[in-house]
Amino acid sequence: MDRPHTPTDAAFEPIDEITIVDGRLGGLIGAAPNAYVLFQPDLTIAGCNDAYVAAVGRPRETFVGLPLFEAFPADPDSESYRLLRKSLHRVQRAHETDHIAFIPYAVGDPGTVPTMRYWSATHVPIMSADGRLRYILQHTADITALLTQTADSGRAAILEAGILMRANKVQAEIERMRDLFDQSPGFIAILRGPDHVFEIANAAYNQLIGHRPLLGLPLREALPEVVEQGFVDLVDGVYRTGQPYIGRSALVSLQLAPGLPPEERYLDFAYQPLRDAAGAVHGVFVQGVDVTEQQRAEQRMATIMRESVHRIKNTLAMAQAVVSATLRDAHDMVTARRDILARLSVLSVTQPALIEGHLAPADVALTVMAVMKLHVDLFGRITMEGPSAEIAPAAAQGLALILHELATNAIKYGALSCETGTLSVTWHTIAAENRVELLWHESGGPAVRQPDRKGFGTTLIERALPRTGGNRVDLYFAPAGVQCRISLALRA
Repeated sequence: MDRPHTPTDAAFEPIDEITIVDGRLGGLIGAAPNAYVLFQPDLTIAGCNDAYVAAVGRPRETFVGLPLFEAFPADPDSESYRLLRKSLHRVQRAHETDHIAFIPYAVGDPGTVPTMRYWSATHVPIMSADGRLRYILQHTADITALLTQTADSGRAAILEAGILMRANKVQAEIERMRDLFDQSPGFIAILRGPDHVFEIANAAYNQLIGHRPLLGLPLREALPEVVEQGFVDLVDGVYRTGQPYIGRSALVSLQLAPGLPPEERYLDFAYQPLRDAAGAVHGVFVQGVDVTEQQRAEQRMATIMRESVHRIKNTLAMAQAVVSATLRDAHDMVTARRDILARLSVLSVTQPALIEGHLAPADVALTVMAVMKLHVDLFGRITMEGPSAEIAPAAAQGLALILHELATNAIKYGALSCETGTLSVTWHTIAAENRVELLWHESGGPAVRQPDRKGFGTTLIERALPRTGGNRVDLYFAPAGVQCRISLALRA
């Protein structure tokens, strides 16, 4: 082979050296005096050598081709089943070798009372050339004799049995620690050496990076997208200086699945130096929590607060416009008071509906009429024309917010702020493209110029529609009057 094996090598190479004929393993493994059995990835028994047949005391044809736990049943609630299943699951998931120092497991012919025996086992993943798990090879040793020696077998056997029992206790403790490590809600990993090679990573860490291969790989190779984002430099600094690093709500782009573009996540994390007995740094301990949803919730709350302030200002501006326009055209105060109250009541109904999303059915014509009716009553210089066209409810709410924002701006600065300005709202369907196009067009008002900066109102107009299905907003500050072209996907 071109390179030496390391402790993290996960497969025998080349795969062609393992042959199976009628459930019998060929080659060196088939002739080995030690017991070997080969499982398919779903744990169906693919074959075994003669030593394994002798170890389990059953003919090969009674178990080859059967699922492991059907061929050798065990109580799913037993410690034996749990140890074996977890070891095999680690190989299936992480593609890394796993060891069981001691496991009691009963064997015997079908229909007979199984005999409890004690085993030591190693499970090795066998990978195909394209990196897929092809087989799991189990090397097992029957160690029952060590635990069943008679008293006159000598102190050596007793000593061996005692050591083995202590090893079993240690393994059980390690299993509990691995469970706690793997089930931790935060992501955890251990990086070794100056190249930051992944030695351990728990389930949360694997989920965070899309279950890509990690163990035995340097950080730069395992997660290449974090290199240019500066995270490798941070780990280098911790390894070099021995000083920990803590990050708060750090933005990182991670590829969550092969072939997909990186996705932005927010992380709280810490890099802690690991030291040997002499105090020298030999690795870095990584721990943290994905706070993306919390961060996005805070961003949404900030946006809602800004929008609420903006809506209040617009509502006050609309109330002022209602009072001003009504008083201007009123013949007496009694009539003016009645009209002002009636129009403010319409405003009080429309405003919560715009914000909460309860405005009218999801039809373009009904949405336009609902939002613009008050303005038509007040100014009378607005034309609206277009067919009924059903759109998604979320798009209808977004359209209502956009129209209300445009109308408020027209009253404060645009065509409706003077006596000569006019406003048209027209729309038509484009069946071939499965969409409806609406045009807001102001004319005859004050000269318009491009704003020096984009305010929240403009941002709201551009972002109110759902960003799916071809929805689009194009806002133009033409000198003769503001224009806005809105494209909306027709509802299927």
